[in-house]
Amino acid sequence: MVSGRGIVRHQDGTTPIETGDAFIFAPNELHQLTNNGAEDLVVLVIADNPIGESAYFADSKKWLVRSPERRLVRSESLDYFDGEE
Repeated sequence: MVSGRGIVRHQDGTTPIETGDAFIFAPNELHQLTNNGAEDLVVLVIADNPIGESAYFADSKKWLVRSPERRLVRSESLDYFDGEE
């Protein structure tokens, strides 16, 4: 992490993060970064997101499918923020 404070969510719960922390998530591992501090949370993300990658959003029960084009789906195409309220 470059600067700020936050929380990283992972399969076992959440962990506080701060400047200098580093972590790795394997493909298809649940994860989320949240800024819970007063200043901006600045992170450096290094990722290999291959063409055809899919992801599951556990909270809103949506799938992201990037092949052949980027779509969020349940049974029909959805807006990115659907179910995130």
